[in-house]
Amino acid sequence: MKLDKRACRHAANVPLHISLNAGVLYTDRVKYLVTAAVKLLGGHWVLAVYFYDCERLKANDRMPKWVVFQGKDDFATLERDAAGNVKWRDAMLTNLTGYYSGSFLPACVFYKKTGCHTIARYIHVEANPTLVLKQLDRYQQDIRDRQAKIRRYKRDAVVRDKMRRVPQTPANLKRWADKHIMPHYLFYNYNNGRSKTQARCTYCEKFSVIERPKNNDVLRCPKCGQKVIAKAQGKRAAYHEDRETCQIIRQISPQELVVRIYKLYWSYAKGKDTIRKSAYEVMRIFVRSDNGKDATMEPYYYDSGYDSVTHWRYGYRPGALFGMACFSSEETGTVYLPGLEKALQGTPWEYCALRQFYEQTGIPMQVSYYLKMYLQHPLLVERLTKVGYKNIVSDVVYRNGFSDALDETQTKTHRILRVQKEDVSFLREKNADMAMLKKYQSYVAINLRGRKELFQWKIDNKVAEISTDVFRYMTAEKFMHYMEAQLPIYCDTRPANRYREPTMKTLVTMYVDYLHMCRRQAYDMKDKSVLFPKNCAAAHDREAERIQKINDAQKKKAFCMAYAGFARKAALSNKELQIVCPKQANDLVDEGKALHHCVGGYIDSVAEGRSLIVFVRRVEEPKKPYVTVEVRDGKIAQIHGDHNSAPTEEVQKFVDLWSRKVLPIALQVA
Repeated sequence: MKLDKRACRHAANVPLHISLNAGVLYTDRVKYLVTAAVKLLGGHWVLAVYFYDCERLKANDRMPKWVVFQGKDDFATLERDAAGNVKWRDAMLTNLTGYYSGSFLPACVFYKKTGCHTIARYIHVEANPTLVLKQLDRYQQDIRDRQAKIRRYKRDAVVRDKMRRVPQTPANLKRWADKHIMPHYLFYNYNNGRSKTQARCTYCEKFSVIERPKNNDVLRCPKCGQKVIAKAQGKRAAYHEDRETCQIIRQISPQELVVRIYKLYWSYAKGKDTIRKSAYEVMRIFVRSDNGKDATMEPYYYDSGYDSVTHWRYGYRPGALFGMACFSSEETGTVYLPGLEKALQGTPWEYCALRQFYEQTGIPMQVSYYLKMYLQHPLLVERLTKVGYKNIVSDVVYRNGFSDALDETQTKTHRILRVQKEDVSFLREKNADMAMLKKYQSYVAINLRGRKELFQWKIDNKVAEISTDVFRYMTAEKFMHYMEAQLPIYCDTRPANRYREPTMKTLVTMYVDYLHMCRRQAYDMKDKSVLFPKNCAAAHDREAERIQKINDAQKKKAFCMAYAGFARKAALSNKELQIVCPKQANDLVDEGKALHHCVGGYIDSVAEGRSLIVFVRRVEEPKKPYVTVEVRDGKIAQIHGDHNSAPTEEVQKFVDLWSRKVLPIALQVA
């Protein structure tokens, strides 16, 4: 029944005839007076509940603030403001003054008992003045629930029709999972005095006599040959359960597939020989492509508590909490292989090589995402999967690994990988991933001889990176021989400690750093004594020390140049204080040590021209550190005394005077 709002509007203008001196209007607890009547509106009996605001009544405004029109299947509220303007609202009783206002109903009082009885008879409840309005609110809530259910049923009818197109669950799913997915056990009786014992296989469910194994040994069942795990009966838990995720791919139409995700549970109870096997379908992901280039995924999950025409709800199954994985919401799992080619036939995924990829990797996968990414790089994924580059395909599909390292416009494998023909088999044997391929391509780009041997040597010695610049001066073979010869010397000169362990990886890093230092100093890189020093570690330290001395000398020179003109004009003194400029870089270090602050770290800043440091000294003790001042961008940036203390008022005034009168002139000269 739908309310006739035009008729309701005419029935809303019912003034309350009450004396303005009535005591109930001046009671603090009472905010609203309530009356009720059942009226024939639009051919239906409708309950009208009138709410009068006591404040308005005291102002001689006798019209109701709200009129709730309650039907059997619907309700609406007409609200009137102080100016007499009205509007319709769909809010329930408790929400008239705000969202779930718990103080509204207790502040309402019936003007007459007949109002309470009228409401009670209409909604068929007990006529209790303190509870009848709450029961009316529950009555409205039930109407809202029914209306929502009708809308939900109408909306989910489309989902129900979509699910009817999904084929039935394969009849042999449990048997196939039993053989290919789930682990099996050989439960045996442990007897310390016997070499043989009786065991029961959970796969073939037959007994056999075997040599007494150790707990958790992996064996073959003597009866069926299935791989099983030995479990002693005495060590069995009261209840044990194995669980796995299985994905079944089925065709809906030539443009659409559905990935059905099942949760498998194999339960073992102590003292019982039978296994409880359960398979529950928890998700369906529809993958559709209308143009053969892009795919859209439409997920649904099963909710047994969902009250609608179907238990399938749109979206991914909730379950993950605070970043922790939840088994029921996982999409990654094994792939049901029987009938896979038939399901893909005639679709854009007919040649996606899904079976080959899954069998090569041998690990659970997310099928829906594989199908989606395949359409973005179809020839690349198909070709590399069929020739055995599973890790590169995994990077492309699952880790956004596609980049300029691959050329998908090519049809030949070596051209796709941007390597030479002779490199293809080597990379396949090493199960190369995208990161390994990019490193190998850098050696191919310079046509390095012996790159296979070098790459194998890197893997064996766990060396992550060798710069290609090294091979401008030597061959890969000479590099490896030199490193092998230097490793014993390196281990002797650099013994292991708690922070560092001498390895081939650290030796290679040191040698490459040594070559870079030699090149920066313009050494003759064709000289064998430069390329292959007798002691690589000692040569590295020698060159590092030499470069450090050169850098220090340059830094000290730049430091002195920063004060060359500034110091002559920066001087200022009075009876108590004076400004002193440092003469060398070590003066900042001494100042920092004496005053216990970090001015010693500002040497680079001064040498690079980013700041200047001056000292405030007492006239009586000109060599004793007192206060340090930093000048940056022509202004005073910091003033600190001992332990970064703030300057005294005397020092602050002196520095302010210096910054106004002397500093601008000194900076012009500098």
